[in-house]
Amino acid sequence: MKTPAEQVRESLEALSRSAGYAALEVLEYIEKLEEENARLTQSVKKLKLEAARRTASSDNMNSRLKDALRE
Repeated sequence: MKTPAEQVRESLEALSRSAGYAALEVLEYIEKLEEENARLTQSVKKLKLEAARRTASSDNMNSRLKDALRE
């Protein structure tokens, strides 16, 4: 199954061929956007993982604090 980006690229290439010219700048721009999207997606995943780890460690610290206060 093709992604929407692949479908857009293929449509643009077909349109360019039928018009008799190549829109290289547009294809390059699409590629840059796809790369940036992939990079940002990885950043979001990394940040979510770090946030989950921080929450887990703070829960652990809260438990230790609660145990210390009980004593």
